[in-house]
Amino acid sequence: MEAIGQIAGRLEALAAIVRAAPPAAALRDTFAAIRLDEVVGSSRLAGARLDVTEVRALLDRGRALGGHRLDEYLTVRGYSDAASWAAQQGTRRGPVTTEDLRTLHRLTVRGLTDDGGVWRTRTVPPLADGTVPPPHWLVPFETETYVGRLALGADDLAPLALARAIARLVRLQPFGSGNGRVARLVANLLAYRRGLPPIVLDSRARRGYAAAVRAALAGNAEPLARVVGIALARGLERLRDAVEPTEELQPLATFGGADRLYKAAQRGRLRVVRRAGRLYSTASWVATYAAKGSTGSSAAPMKGRG
Repeated sequence: MEAIGQIAGRLEALAAIVRAAPPAAALRDTFAAIRLDEVVGSSRLAGARLDVTEVRALLDRGRALGGHRLDEYLTVRGYSDAASWAAQQGTRRGPVTTEDLRTLHRLTVRGLTDDGGVWRTRTVPPLADGTVPPPHWLVPFETETYVGRLALGADDLAPLALARAIARLVRLQPFGSGNGRVARLVANLLAYRRGLPPIVLDSRARRGYAAAVRAALAGNAEPLARVVGIALARGLERLRDAVEPTEELQPLATFGGADRLYKAAQRGRLRVVRRAGRLYSTASWVATYAAKGSTGSSAAPMKGRG
């Protein structure tokens, strides 16, 4: 759990930088890009294979590019509508309610099913990992218990609270379909209310997401908290890099000891910027990391500007 605490500390430091920044077009554009990437990643997990260009064309211009099935476009559109609602509700103080869950589900599955916002009316078989959801007649009661636990976890470390929110709703399976999407939307709603961006599950994060959810269902939420926390940190780094002036960036490979620097970047000890899948840094950031290492403090994650 120590690793989750380190990730949470990193989130707090990054969020403080972003919150202190004045409003700017670059910040708004970057946040919009993060939200778009979040829709792409979560829709991919739901089976919609649209890439970011196709999702942008669908949402901005109503154009269905790529020759995908109709239900894939409807999945993206519904999820985007629900994600927009979650973002709007993110500024509202107060606990998540069962009506919030129903609204998220209704928006998510609009056009895909006629039972949007309706609790499931049948008992479902065990999940792939063997987890047995409660019988349908217990769903209303268990859902009230679920939102109560969300409120009780308001002071937990963000990665852990959001991971538990996802796992508990997946275990509950309150709706006939779309439960994974609603679980991620609930986590994003909680993230917004903590001053954090949504959870972007890119291709790298998606590879470990399913196994992490299974571990959480079995009682170990730490792997899922790590996936969530790293995704949140990357989003905050993008926002930070949009509001902070930077020196001339250079590919990490151009610095001496590139292998060591790559490891430091992955551990959050060296400040980097990710662009098109490549890592970039500056001479001063590398020097700051080297200075920390020479004083024996390299084991601690970097805060703020490093």
